[in-house]
Amino acid sequence: MEKGSSELKKLAQSAKNRMKSGYWSGAQGVAPVAEEGKIGYAAEEEMYAKVRAMLGADECVIDPIGRLMDAAAYERMSSTAKMRYVLELSKIYVRLKERYFREKNRKRS
Repeated sequence: MEKGSSELKKLAQSAKNRMKSGYWSGAQGVAPVAEEGKIGYAAEEEMYAKVRAMLGADECVIDPIGRLMDAAAYERMSSTAKMRYVLELSKIYVRLKERYFREKNRKRS
């Protein structure tokens, strides 16, 4: 119970920090996709839907990062921004994959 509580506190703190920094003020109904190599919350939720579809399918996914990548934005980036973007995507993929299995296990319980 303690672990779930601390995770909830982290998520709440993260949301509070986004509100303080004005994260949602510039959204105006448009979901941010990739802004200077940064990935927004709405784009991450779209990625979660893709991760859920990939992991829920009966196929072996060889390139999950490539499937999550915004190819048009990637092509416009400099080489250092591309590396940063791929690293950020890989971190997000690992986090979303863990979330998927947590939710899947929770549904079984």
